[in-house]
Amino acid sequence: MSQKQIVEAVDDGGDTLKFLSDNGFFIPNFPDGTGIDGVRSVKIRDDDILMCTYPKSGTHWVFERTRELLAGEIIDDHITKVEAFMEMVPEEKYTDLPSPRILNTHLLMKHLSDDVRKKKIKVITVLRNPKDVAVSYYNFLRTIPGFNYKGEWKNYVRPYFQGKFMYGSWIDYVLDWEQVKKDNPDLPVLTLFYEDIKEDQMREMRRICEFLDVKRTDDFLSKVCNNTTIAAMRTLKEDVSGAKVFRKGGVGDWKNWFTVAQNEWFDQVYQERMSDCPLQFKYTL
Repeated sequence: MSQKQIVEAVDDGGDTLKFLSDNGFFIPNFPDGTGIDGVRSVKIRDDDILMCTYPKSGTHWVFERTRELLAGEIIDDHITKVEAFMEMVPEEKYTDLPSPRILNTHLLMKHLSDDVRKKKIKVITVLRNPKDVAVSYYNFLRTIPGFNYKGEWKNYVRPYFQGKFMYGSWIDYVLDWEQVKKDNPDLPVLTLFYEDIKEDQMREMRRICEFLDVKRTDDFLSKVCNNTTIAAMRTLKEDVSGAKVFRKGGVGDWKNWFTVAQNEWFDQVYQERMSDCPLQFKYTL
């Protein structure tokens, strides 16, 4: 039996943020959202492609590039990943999408249909360094209509990394997906790093093409790059809800936000929690 309730997170300055606790996991209270039970019951097709990311890790950007690489054509429309954002929209919204569909979620593997593993569908994960994620998430939360979150950065950092906001802890998310890959070695998973894409866009798009088993010319890849710049995405894809989805899209903005004390505190937390994790993140380019 699903257990859902509205909960309130309080930051270190007393400012609050309300969201949904769905079976103990924190997600936005989407007006049309199906919740975790709805996501778990989604009928997965053999050729579905699943994009799994922690929020503010470049999901919209990589979704659009994957969509164009898969289609083999440049697409200029207002469709975004929200079209098949599994916990946000009911399944009937994307049931009739032509195959192969690109589904996306910020949930964990345990929240998804068992068919993801049974059918061994292709999974793309996108990871971004946690300090830039924290900054991007903070600025995003403050723009979402209805949330009315007014907290100051200094009061947000500690509870954010402790997993008190929506989708929980970045560290928990990353470690969970690393464990999924270990436990399911036959599940085709492509792990992309946001910073690697920024560093060498053509190389990373070739990796996506290889994973999707499609062949695209370098000329086409270059056109995809030009069609999915932050400026182009902001013009065509900005969320109609009014939230500022596309802010800077860079690497290293965390240096403008983290104090020395905050940085040292997080580095200590990271060392304690991630010491056995082989992933290496780039904090500057």
